[in-house]
Amino acid sequence: MFAIMMVTLGAFAQKSELGESGDISHKRFLTDEECLKCALILPQPPSEASEEYANDVKYYNLGKEERKKKNIREEALREDETSIFALFSSVLGMKVSKTNTPEIYKLAKSAINDALFAAHKGQEQFKRTKPYVFFHEESLTSKDGDDFEDKKNSYPSGHATHGWMLALVLGNMAPEHSEALMKCAEQYANYRVIMGRHWKSDVDAGKTLAVTVFSKEILSPGYQQQLLKAKAEYKGGR
Repeated sequence: MFAIMMVTLGAFAQKSELGESGDISHKRFLTDEECLKCALILPQPPSEASEEYANDVKYYNLGKEERKKKNIREEALREDETSIFALFSSVLGMKVSKTNTPEIYKLAKSAINDALFAAHKGQEQFKRTKPYVFFHEESLTSKDGDDFEDKKNSYPSGHATHGWMLALVLGNMAPEHSEALMKCAEQYANYRVIMGRHWKSDVDAGKTLAVTVFSKEILSPGYQQQLLKAKAEYKGGR
């Protein structure tokens, strides 16, 4: 898993060229209540006595060993939305951005807003401590002054939810790339474990949440209308 991730992140670093900052102004396809219900479907995070928690610790330690290596490129650590869209654009073979593909961007951004709203509600509900905080160690992107007492937003992983949702939406629009997009989402999510920012079960829950939210979105008339516009734009840009 870790070897594959390093190859992918090299491409990530080279492709991070988009200029927009994150724009959260787009409307969502689902209501607050619908998103909240999706979040509450998630199971409780693993207890410390469970086998799943032991697996979380194992992956945290594997990630810790990776973090000690010097071959992880700093530019691959960018976590802003611009870089995430650039990563998935490299898989899709088309630069997806607010200016270059406005209809595709609107579809993806609105869907992501649903997923992130649900993820944040889940974090508020479960209040799980991030692994690097739990062990009182630095993550790959820790900064001076990090508040170790206020990092209880680990489950589910918002970044993993974001990545999986983007893969699902783009794969629905361009089915010929769906398998590669899903692999990209898995690798992106697993990198959150390597960084020490999330437990393995956090990113797994992010996938579950993204799939749950997406299954409701595709029934939404608003999603279907925007999907048609995105498909036309994608076909015209190939």
